[in-house]
Amino acid sequence: MHVLADKGYHTGEELYICKENGITTFVSPKEPSTPENNLYSVTSFIYNTALDVYTCPAGEKLSSNQKWLKHSGKGKNSPFHFKRYTTSACKKCTLRAQCTKSKNARAIDRSEYANSIEENKQRILSDPDYYKLRQQITEHQFGTLKRQRGFTYTLVKGKEKVLGEVGLVFIGYNLSRCTSILK
Repeated sequence: MHVLADKGYHTGEELYICKENGITTFVSPKEPSTPENNLYSVTSFIYNTALDVYTCPAGEKLSSNQKWLKHSGKGKNSPFHFKRYTTSACKKCTLRAQCTKSKNARAIDRSEYANSIEENKQRILSDPDYYKLRQQITEHQFGTLKRQRGFTYTLVKGKEKVLGEVGLVFIGYNLSRCTSILK
């Protein structure tokens, strides 16, 4: 089974579970959430799967102590396990000011689900036309509701009420589509 989904509606754990259950995901990858601080982003570091190290923009290797740490923050992505990658070369690196503001060294955390996320991203990059099917399948309905029916916001508050209102709008849309098809 192949699944097409938009970005922001998945976690690494969900991609991993899909993989374990024989479901091939095509989910638009999320950009890493790094603050706008003019420092090298995580994507500037290259991960080597075979050696289990990151290479920084200065060419230094960041390695982990192979211990899994537990992230216990709030949100739908928590808790999860990760490895932290660092290098002692940061102390005398000429690019340090462009890389980190930390007193110690630059650290990169790699989630236990990072491989599933990267595999999904590679599928999207290798077959962008397949992912574009998602837009053809779902975007039309939302565009029609916004432009032709003026449904740009809900009139009620609260998840249950909003879902009810949206459900009614889509029932109306589906009924009008059925009548136009059956004419």
